[in-house]
Amino acid sequence: MKYNKYKIYLLKNKVLFPLYIGIAATIGIGIGWFLNYPPKYYAYYNQEEQRQQKIRQIIDYIDYEYVDRVNTDSILDMTITNLLRRLDPHSAYIPLEDVTANEENIKGHFEGIGVEFRIYHDTLTVLRVIEDGPSYKAGLRPGDRILSANGEILFGESANTEKIISVLKGKAGTKVDASVYRPVENAMKRFTIKRGEVPLNSVVSAFMPTEDIGYLKLVRFSGTSKKEVDDALKQLKKQGARKIIIDLRDNPGGLLSAARAISDEFLKDDELIVFTQNREGEKKFIYASNKGIFEDGKVAVLINEGSASASEIVAGAIQDNDRGLIVGRRSFGKGLVQEEMRLNDGSRIRLTTQKYYTPTGRSIQKPYTDYSGDFLNAKGYDHNLPQQDTSLESREFVTPGGRVVYGGGGITPDVYVPFDTSQSAAIIYHLSLVADFDNKAFEYADRHRAGFNQYSKSRFLKEFEVTNEVLNFFFSESVRLNEIVKEETMTLIKARVKAYIGNILYGESAFIEAYYPFDPIMKEALTALQNDSTYMLK
Repeated sequence: MKYNKYKIYLLKNKVLFPLYIGIAATIGIGIGWFLNYPPKYYAYYNQEEQRQQKIRQIIDYIDYEYVDRVNTDSILDMTITNLLRRLDPHSAYIPLEDVTANEENIKGHFEGIGVEFRIYHDTLTVLRVIEDGPSYKAGLRPGDRILSANGEILFGESANTEKIISVLKGKAGTKVDASVYRPVENAMKRFTIKRGEVPLNSVVSAFMPTEDIGYLKLVRFSGTSKKEVDDALKQLKKQGARKIIIDLRDNPGGLLSAARAISDEFLKDDELIVFTQNREGEKKFIYASNKGIFEDGKVAVLINEGSASASEIVAGAIQDNDRGLIVGRRSFGKGLVQEEMRLNDGSRIRLTTQKYYTPTGRSIQKPYTDYSGDFLNAKGYDHNLPQQDTSLESREFVTPGGRVVYGGGGITPDVYVPFDTSQSAAIIYHLSLVADFDNKAFEYADRHRAGFNQYSKSRFLKEFEVTNEVLNFFFSESVRLNEIVKEETMTLIKARVKAYIGNILYGESAFIEAYYPFDPIMKEALTALQNDSTYMLK
């Protein structure tokens, strides 16, 4: 009986309870209105959520209320870019459309048809075909004009780099049907090219300037750099290299792991390569480990104001461990470590999270307290000075061997080589602008393609001579160089012209090999490696 009464009570209250709540709410609202208490707002978001909400509100106001219709996505991108630039010179925003290119540069390869091209007279012209790559296997050759691909016109107004890349690049295994005009045969051809993985080489040149000195040029630090350097060092050693020149000029850096691995090839076990420090003061030390390929033998590292980040780690490790000489001009001064973070839309930010320090404790980072956006031309760039600028050498450090090295940002070379300001250099610079060496070299190579097809790179370097006929093509017969320049300058002009033609035909390696005898920094490095008293580390 009691159970039934209790059940009836619950059913009554279940029905009446919402009614009681409604009456109470109505009375409460009435009392509140009558007393007219000021309204109170409660923070339902924490500080981080409030900041995010503010950004969303601003974008929404612009989207729906601004007087003109605008692309708020682009405004947001600019806002993020400017926000990061206010932190330091190296934190950066990577828009979604640029993510793939950045990843390819770091990985050291991309997927496409495997050609280097230029737009010449509104036509896509093949400069070089990567050996054993997709286009090479299909039959494309340097000098070919690709007129269309997969139905897309690639000449005339349609010949723009962005469109060409979008048409020719694509997933490995997919195909490109190309219509091609081959000038050397005066014939139209059709090719079906199966896209594949195409390397972005880090080592662009490796050769022997002398019988016992090897040279290698490294242009980036990517996922393939360590293997490329290893292969180059092994090949140079087979050719008799007992001394090595590592050219890091204008190398902007890349992966820390690649810098560590390459430094390891020249340093002995347990020698410190670099250490990093975060904002809490925690340090991470990176040491040489496995036996390196070139732990013995003299080493010279070439740097300039374009050598940054990973390049400076390698140069600093070599210098601070008394392993070799640094030759050239003070490096860029990028000693901040960026971590890449993914945003929801697939874009990225690279945020500075640590700082680099060389083994002796020098900060690689150039001061940026007065940074105003023009970091490259800020204080400390001494490349136009006849002598080394010491304004940034704010602190001395001592290597294990007793050498004094300098902090303050960047790597200060042991052998300083200023820009060549001689009259000959000035004349060549002026002539290269007036004559447009690059385009002239392409035109000359293209007109003589059939003859050059008989040359290998080594044969070209040994046998090709810049005659008066070649000079007349570059400068026209009306420019009588023999009457206006000295013999020494004429030698430099001919070497420069040959280097430019070589670059068009065989790539950067041919340019370097043709011109290195006249390169002031290379000359100083060769002298140092050949002269024990100059090389001697103190």
